[in-house]
Amino acid sequence: MNQIIEWLSGGDRRSDGDSDKVVSLILETPEIFDDLYEALFYSDGIVRGRAADASEKIGRAKPEFFVEHIPEIIRKAKEDENFEVRFHLAMLLGHLAIYENHADEITQALKELLNDATAFVKSWTIASLCIIARLYPDKKEHIITKISALERDKSIAVRTRVRKGLEMLLNEHAPFPPGWIKSDHVRLKLES
Repeated sequence: MNQIIEWLSGGDRRSDGDSDKVVSLILETPEIFDDLYEALFYSDGIVRGRAADASEKIGRAKPEFFVEHIPEIIRKAKEDENFEVRFHLAMLLGHLAIYENHADEITQALKELLNDATAFVKSWTIASLCIIARLYPDKKEHIITKISALERDKSIAVRTRVRKGLEMLLNEHAPFPPGWIKSDHVRLKLES
C-alpha cells in the first residue's frame, strides 16, 4: 500500500481525513502524484472519496497533472459508486475545461452527470458546465438547454444552482456566484 492510500484510509465519510495534508505534499513533491492517482482507483470508497477531494484541490493549482488522465477521470466520474468521487471529479473537470482540445469530451461527460441521482453531483456539474459555457460561447445555448431541464428538480439545492447558473449565463456581464470558480487558471482564462 502506498503512503498516500494510508493517509487517506480510516474513519468514515464525514471526514476528509488527511486529504489536505496530501494536497500540500503533492504540490511540494509532484513526483508522488502517481500515488494519489492510484488512490482514485483503490477498492475502499472512503479512500477514493478523499483522493478525489485531494485531486480536485490539486487541479485548482496544477491542472496539468491531470491532462493525460482526462479520459479515465471522465469514466471514473460517471461510474464510481461513491457520490463524493463523482462530485469532486465533476468539479475537477470544470478546472480541466481550460484545455480546449478536451472541451468537447468534458462537456459531454458533464451533460451525462446532470442525470446523477445526487444533488451534490448535479450542483457541481452545473457549475462546471457554466464555466464551459463562458469559456466556449459556441457551447452556451446547448448548455443552457441542458441546465434548464433541471428547473423542476426535486432538490432545492439543484433548483437554486440552476436559477443562479441561468441568470449568469443569460447575462454575459453577470459575475459567477461566489465559490463557483475555485481555480485561478479558470479565472485567468475567463478574464483573457
